[in-house]
Amino acid sequence: MRLFVALELNTRVIANLTDLILRLDPMSPVRWVHPQNMHLTLKYISEWKESRLPEVLDVLHQVRVDKPINVPLAGLGFFPQTKRPRVFWVNAENTPPLRRLVSGLDARLSTLGIAPEVRPFMPHLTLGRLHDECDLTEMHEAIEELPTRDFGTISPDRFVLFGSQITQEGIDYRRLHEFPIRQQIASEKERELVMRY
Repeated sequence: MRLFVALELNTRVIANLTDLILRLDPMSPVRWVHPQNMHLTLKYISEWKESRLPEVLDVLHQVRVDKPINVPLAGLGFFPQTKRPRVFWVNAENTPPLRRLVSGLDARLSTLGIAPEVRPFMPHLTLGRLHDECDLTEMHEAIEELPTRDFGTISPDRFVLFGSQITQEGIDYRRLHEFPIRQQIASEKERELVMRY
């Protein structure tokens, strides 16, 4: 199965994104992600043997962050470019505590041979995917007319390990385990380790 680590959304953000999709859908050539399946990916682990899942759980239990995480979600964009996009997304603010969490995940998972990410972390929520050569004129006009591009803030108290599999109906996500984001740091030595990430 494919594994990834992500933050879940709260009900207010899900409601705001649902409203956005309902507004844009009539004029958008987008294959939308269902809002209940949206998440903020922190680390993509890729294919992993289920027999080795306890190893991943063990290292993720060691990730510690000593400050609360608040991530504003505001702004819309396209990957890889506006003219011929493949992905439509919502921007997530790259706050220092969020970067610290991602660095901690990279460091711990690297002990299992999972390569750290070399590209800069660009947090975002994937709203949907687009076909090549689609006309986005009406969609751009509708985006310009939106009353707001602020979709709320997530303040998660946990991160989640997901498994995903491709089925005939699309991608099937399985919530495998959750981990508290803020954990009691027992010693000065451990506090120094956290500060490094």
